[in-house]
Amino acid sequence: MTNRFKLGDWFAICDVCGFKFHASKLRKRWDGLMVCHEDFEIRQPQDFARVVPDHPTPPWTRPVPADVFVTGGCTIQGRSCIVDYAVVDCAIVDLVPEF
Repeated sequence: MTNRFKLGDWFAICDVCGFKFHASKLRKRWDGLMVCHEDFEIRQPQDFARVVPDHPTPPWTRPVPADVFVTGGCTIQGRSCIVDYAVVDCAIVDLVPEF
C-alpha cells in the first residue's frame, strides 16, 4: 500500500491486522469491526438456526406410592432360598424348594 493522496478519502487502520488502508477499502464486519478484504468474513449461518423447543417432561405422571412392608411371622413362602422371594430374617440358606 502506498501513501498516496486520494481526494475525499482518509487513512484508517484495520481492526484485525492493524495495517493502514484507505477508508474506502475497509468493510464493516458482522461484529462491528472495520476490516480489510483479507480479514473480512461472513457471519456463521448456524447463528441464525432456529431449533424446535424440547419438552423433556412426560405428559402425565403419578405420585410415588407409599412403601409396603411385609409384616408378620414366617410363612411357607418366607422360608425360601430364592433371592428376593423370602421374607426378611426367615430365609434359610441352601434350602431346596419343594414346588
